[in-house]
Amino acid sequence: MSKLDRRTFVKATMACAAAGLLPMSAEAQSLQKIRYLTPFGFIFGFSEALYGRTGGFFAKEGLDVEIEGGRGSAMAVQQVTAGNTLISRTGGTDLIKAYAKDPSIIAVGECYQKDIFHVISLADKPIKRPEDMAGKTIGIVSTGGATENLLDMMLVSKGVPVADVRREVVGNAPPAFEFIKLGRIDAFIATNDTLFSLQSDKQPVASFSVDEFAPSPGQVYMVSKRALDAQAETIAKFMRGCYAAIGDMIAKRADLAPVIASMTSEFDIVEAKRPDKGVTVLANAVTQTFEPVYRDKFASKEGPWVSAVDLMVKAKIVPPLDPKSLYNDSARKLAFG
Repeated sequence: MSKLDRRTFVKATMACAAAGLLPMSAEAQSLQKIRYLTPFGFIFGFSEALYGRTGGFFAKEGLDVEIEGGRGSAMAVQQVTAGNTLISRTGGTDLIKAYAKDPSIIAVGECYQKDIFHVISLADKPIKRPEDMAGKTIGIVSTGGATENLLDMMLVSKGVPVADVRREVVGNAPPAFEFIKLGRIDAFIATNDTLFSLQSDKQPVASFSVDEFAPSPGQVYMVSKRALDAQAETIAKFMRGCYAAIGDMIAKRADLAPVIASMTSEFDIVEAKRPDKGVTVLANAVTQTFEPVYRDKFASKEGPWVSAVDLMVKAKIVPPLDPKSLYNDSARKLAFG
């Protein structure tokens, strides 16, 4: 049965069950339904939740987690504050910017410890530091989004006037590297997965992490304060399910094909279309992204929050804020003690 046919079959089965045409198991009936929204679509960087669902780890926690692919941090914040989704995931700088406008949201765990973005340039004409960007054109994912904010933060960290750097929207995908080769841009800011894909394809890239000049929390789980007060145990179960999924991926890293097959049975994951089915991308994510958060059980560290707020204030992105007001560790402690 093809993936499409399988998805159609699963959806039809669920629809029939909902209509009373098929019996639902007692276990399925007893699962608590919640909704989780990714920051943007379905990629292996979000595997802790995708595999948490398809691998049955959420179900073991008593949860039926509906996962939707988001379209940016603004949508994530909107859906969380409106109560349409219990949990979403966003960048630390995105959360800070959103909190400055609406302090009803809060980070409850850090699911990626470094910022996911890198500055990517041509190896023969490398951009190595913010000072190299003066007078240049830098590609960003979207106007006013995380990558433009991070660009401004890096510039102010080294005293480079923000107005001295031109910006061009190029998205977040390996094909954006072609704009550098054509001379349209001098570098672009993209995720670690995009960088790894370019490196795997032997493209002549030079790169550095934005964390070198603008340290900030990476990706965080975001909920509303109202939801945290009312559903702390549910949020803790979600985090335990993600944690168990990560542990299983770490244990299976020598052969991740079954893990990928599990996730792609339900989700259309872009990296799975690579010739190796995305095995190398997921293996890199397990080592670089998931192992550190598994070790620290999604704990947040104060230093990056302080640094990010300081640079965002200097860049006039947000007004002064108390970094400690941005995250709450209670659900994480409830999950792991």
